[in-house]
Amino acid sequence: MSEQEQQEEPPAAPPLPEIDEETQVMIDQHLRVLEQSIQVRGEDHPGTLRARADLAMTYWKIGHHEKAIELEEQLVEDSTRILGEEHPEALTARSNLASSYWTAGRVEEAIEIEEAVLYDAERLLGEDHLATLTARSNLAYSYSTIGRKEDAIRVQRQVVADRERVLEPDDPDTLDALANLASAYWNADRKDDAVAVEEAILAASERIHGAEDIETLQARVSLASAYRAAGRLEDGAALQEIVVAESERLLGNDHPATRMARKTRELNQPAGG
Repeated sequence: MSEQEQQEEPPAAPPLPEIDEETQVMIDQHLRVLEQSIQVRGEDHPGTLRARADLAMTYWKIGHHEKAIELEEQLVEDSTRILGEEHPEALTARSNLASSYWTAGRVEEAIEIEEAVLYDAERLLGEDHLATLTARSNLAYSYSTIGRKEDAIRVQRQVVADRERVLEPDDPDTLDALANLASAYWNADRKDDAVAVEEAILAASERIHGAEDIETLQARVSLASAYRAAGRLEDGAALQEIVVAESERLLGNDHPATRMARKTRELNQPAGG
């Protein structure tokens, strides 16, 4: 090893976000609540566990992720020991730890927990429980983020089916789930499947929000882009004309989105158009 190599040091960790006075007051309050709970009720009281969870969440929100993880790892261990591994609060503690691992870049550890949380939520709470729906949605997003494309599609399709089964027929959360499914298809280069989902989103948005709503306009913008990406240039151009007309009517001629819609139309005119 050369002298230069011997002098090299590992890159320093990024500096922690500064804590302003108001945030420090909040942390101090959580610390006092935790200390008082330990003194009055003991380390193993459920109230003490919740106080520790509140403190961990505060650290997570302000970007002190390693401190949050330290607290959450202990909280998972304590919740499992005190309440039992099948208690809902133990399940929540594991979900929170997975989120913190993700934020800290510990992706594989996060997914391992998310898979176990989903399995346990299905078994303990049932397919239709909110915690189960959330766990499955989180796992689908995680798979997509790390490039497990087919796994992401498989789980996200189940998320859509969950929303359609459990929620009201026109619940906006179902549209969000469909949008995530379209994204998963795009990531896997399954263009025709993605376009079919985008078409379903537009139809549902027209039904839920109305043909003249901004959400519906955005769905048209997305579908026009999808048509172009899938090589359906004439379909894309025809829908882009509608996007321009609707943007001018709903937003005004000088709105940035309207100007962008016109520019997109100009740049994507079919040959001979």
